[in-house]
Amino acid sequence: MNLSRLSARDLEAQARAVEAQIKKLDHRPRPTPSERMLSAKLKKLRLTLKDRLEAVSK
Repeated sequence: MNLSRLSARDLEAQARAVEAQIKKLDHRPRPTPSERMLSAKLKKLRLTLKDRLEAVSK
């Protein structure tokens, strides 16, 4: 996914979708190793989206 081409509105929508996926995974009582890995990747993506959104809004 090329974040540099997304508008601020698209970045916000993507951030909300990632946050929803993270919450869904984190509420599982016993996540599988692949689910834990996916959660970690999504959290890194969330930070990247946050940084990109901050750069766009300046």
